[in-house]
Amino acid sequence: MKLKVKKSKINAATKTICIIHEDDAKKLGVIPLNRIILNYDRKETAAVVNTSTSLVHSGEIIIDSELANILRVNTGDNIKAEPREMLISKEAIRKKIHNKHISFSEAQELIHDVEKHKLNDLEISSFLTAATINGLTDKEIYYFTKAMIETGAHLDFGNNSVDKHSIGGVPGDKTTLLLVPIIAASGIRIPKTSSRAITNPAGTADRMEVLAPVKKTKNQIKKIIKDTGGCIVWGGSFNLAPADDEFIEIERPLNQDSMLLPSVLSKKKVVGSRYVIIDIPVGPEAKVKTKKEGQELGLKFRRIGKMLGMKIDYVLTNGIQPIGHALGPALEAREALEILMKRKNHYLIKKTVELAATMFLIKKKVRTLKQGRALALSIIKSGAAEKKLREIIKAQGGNPNIMPDKIKIGKFHKNVLAPKSGKVKYISVHAIQRIARLAGSPQNKKSGIFLNKKLNEKVKKGEVLYTVYAEHKNKLKNAIKFSKKNNAFIIK
Repeated sequence: MKLKVKKSKINAATKTICIIHEDDAKKLGVIPLNRIILNYDRKETAAVVNTSTSLVHSGEIIIDSELANILRVNTGDNIKAEPREMLISKEAIRKKIHNKHISFSEAQELIHDVEKHKLNDLEISSFLTAATINGLTDKEIYYFTKAMIETGAHLDFGNNSVDKHSIGGVPGDKTTLLLVPIIAASGIRIPKTSSRAITNPAGTADRMEVLAPVKKTKNQIKKIIKDTGGCIVWGGSFNLAPADDEFIEIERPLNQDSMLLPSVLSKKKVVGSRYVIIDIPVGPEAKVKTKKEGQELGLKFRRIGKMLGMKIDYVLTNGIQPIGHALGPALEAREALEILMKRKNHYLIKKTVELAATMFLIKKKVRTLKQGRALALSIIKSGAAEKKLREIIKAQGGNPNIMPDKIKIGKFHKNVLAPKSGKVKYISVHAIQRIARLAGSPQNKKSGIFLNKKLNEKVKKGEVLYTVYAEHKNKLKNAIKFSKKNNAFIIK
């Protein structure tokens, strides 16, 4: 069926929606929320059907901005519409629900159908939930990773490149802003493509965006790497693994990480990273609860990496409390810059040095971790790391002379005080995370939390435990209301 396009300004994020006349829906044999396949000039994608008798005439189709971008159509163009065919990928979903193994061809079909929007949210969430409950075998992880690599945009920076990824789950981790300039200053290329926050108050791309633009094309990234040896850019700028972006949209509200390994490994592989260090925070409220779980996950990364021709190592890090003192894009960017400028002992320096040392070792720049730690510390203390970060900021279009006190934070703030004297015995990662997000992070970059006290520190009744910052009064009010009902600090 041929339908005439009417473009809409509706933005449904990664969803693709259309509106057709009820008569046309009957002819196609579809009902609202079914999928139809749209074709235009050899470009194809699926769209969620909505019907109307008043908004659209028979023979017309209203499409959202996402669909218009994918198909590259304008109002008045004629596109072909047909009902969605029977999908092999639905059989793969059923197999995983019944804890049966998925073949490579089935994995390919599933990834293809997710990328082309042929599966609806219920079908995708059914697969992700089944994968979470029943798990994925090493072969299945390899199959899905390989299928995601096939659909992604590719970059290659040669054998001298190294990369790092944190599995996340603990707020305040601005390690990448310290690590990338250390590695780049050592002469090793580090093309860091990062994500935005899923459940945290800030993702690496959100933090870096306070200092410099993170949306870059492939050619721009190549130039930045050539000029500075490193970059910190948003992976969503170009299609590294488009199906993974769809998975993340479903995983976010479910707080799941069903496709963690395929997600990480595919995105590292398509940017040509042969050497990768995985940061695995371990803590009672982190994604990984115990050291044993962390080791098992790290070894799995190694095994799948080897199957993909990658050399992977892992570091178990402390995830029992928020990392550093600042949470939220602007606050975290400011803290990272301060640490590189002051060059004094700090937990974040200790963690970054350990990751850098492991990177140096895997690249054989040093022979021992001890030598690697010494090299990383010397780069920080000499000022070379700060200098390199400023070079990267400039190359990405930011102000290389930015000072911490010039980074603006939310004008509305409220101190949360200690209800009694004692020692901080526990900090709830989940509660702190929730408070920061209610305050507006990461969407409102100036919002967040600054922790005045950390674990095992003494505190007096009435002292400030933490300060909540917001750009809007109502968000600050909501955050403080939650903090009063959910005590983030346990003092004994």
